[in-house]
Amino acid sequence: MYRHTNGIRILRIAAASLALIISYTGVGYAQKPAPPPKDIQSFFSEISGEWIGTVDQYTDAVKADTKYFHATIKQPSTNTYVAVFEYYRLYKNAQAPVQIGVTTMTSVVTPNGTATNTISGNGDVFIDPKTSKHEQHDLSEVMHMTGATGLIGKGSGKINVSGIAFGAGKNGKVTEYTSAWTLDKDVLSINEQFKVTFKVLFFAKHYNIIYNFKAKPGNNIAALMKSAAGSATSTMQ
Repeated sequence: MYRHTNGIRILRIAAASLALIISYTGVGYAQKPAPPPKDIQSFFSEISGEWIGTVDQYTDAVKADTKYFHATIKQPSTNTYVAVFEYYRLYKNAQAPVQIGVTTMTSVVTPNGTATNTISGNGDVFIDPKTSKHEQHDLSEVMHMTGATGLIGKGSGKINVSGIAFGAGKNGKVTEYTSAWTLDKDVLSINEQFKVTFKVLFFAKHYNIIYNFKAKPGNNIAALMKSAAGSATSTMQ
């Protein structure tokens, strides 16, 4: 009887010790998620790295295009982050993704808790769902935190679009520019909205442009595009 009782006591002590060890090591328990960024610098640090995803363009509320992109975000100095977005398409006769544009965004975090962005690049833009034109753009914006996991920004800039009649694409103005960045469970989403205005003599033409980005960590853009193409083919069959 004594041996039996003593054995039970030993088992209870062992179980209690194991529970104590588990409580300290976290073994067998779900790990707590990483805390959300506390400020704008924490947000940029959180998204530093490589991302791959898609970007949908809407022109005057009509979907015009879907591209793929690879983004690399680095921190060259304490308060500076540089993001390079490379845009791709997979054409029918091409054996590999074809790069069609690139944008570089330099973000400088300021002491007042905002960030100033300088954005420049080139690529193509759909002025309607069927007409793509080469473009060059230069933008600037100021961003600040919104909520616990996002950034919003406002700015303006200029854009030159080639191939428009009478040279109307020169010296285009970008106004009402807004951007919104969110990070949720390793999914980076970016929304950009702005108005483009071209003037020739006394006439003006306006376009309302929206870009929706969605990305996950990674760098294999070819695999992403191949997977997307395969899914599209399966859906059509």
